[in-house]
Amino acid sequence: MSKAVLEERISNRHYAANAEFERSGKVFIRRLVPGSPPLRILDVGCGTGMNAQHLAAKGHTVVGIDLSPVAIEKFRQKGLEGMVCDVEKDGTPFPDGSFDLVFASEVIEHVADTASFLVELARVLRPDGTLVLSTPNSAFWPYRILGVLGRTATEYQHPGHVRFFSRRYLAKALELAGFAIEAIAARHIYCVCGSGIGDPLAPLLKRLGFSIEPRFATGGHFWQLGAFARNASTFWADTFIVLARKVARS
Repeated sequence: MSKAVLEERISNRHYAANAEFERSGKVFIRRLVPGSPPLRILDVGCGTGMNAQHLAAKGHTVVGIDLSPVAIEKFRQKGLEGMVCDVEKDGTPFPDGSFDLVFASEVIEHVADTASFLVELARVLRPDGTLVLSTPNSAFWPYRILGVLGRTATEYQHPGHVRFFSRRYLAKALELAGFAIEAIAARHIYCVCGSGIGDPLAPLLKRLGFSIEPRFATGGHFWQLGAFARNASTFWADTFIVLARKVARS
């Protein structure tokens, strides 16, 4: 089974049975999209439209692409413009410079050919256009501990992940694709505990500032104490959130 077919099956199965769920990382990445002026935005890996609805509510025009037909059907039911598209396999159907901003929330880790993917995102951006991108940090502190115990990030991340990023690796990939990085922010997580421990302590954890985060891989959830950080730590960051500009090629 090819990677694209597997990814589509995972997405279709998930979106057919579940609503897209909100997470603090999604809230944080949306904050990097300005409210004005009105922008034409491409939402890559748009899912069923949770992020797109928030962006459209700011006054932006949002076009979504996703390889899951199930997700795109639900995306369109919300009155949004969306189409089925496998960027890695086929690129996108848009002319050069079609968008002011490309929004790619936790997509790049699903793509084997990172370089071609980023070059395509740069192609559809206008000169000096903006890329807002997020991806898990595979050097996050719990993964380091798990590595000592003989486990890998693959066992705990989404089953469709094929690329695993550190801050340095992500920055290098973006720069090689023609982007100038303006900021690498993050969702920092300072403490985590599983539902088995956290749920019985829920009242206490809430008072301490913990919140529940769903887990795609298991369908369960965990408790986390975290915050948005304008400058990502390679140790504390669970999710990198990048703001970058397309630069002119000489």
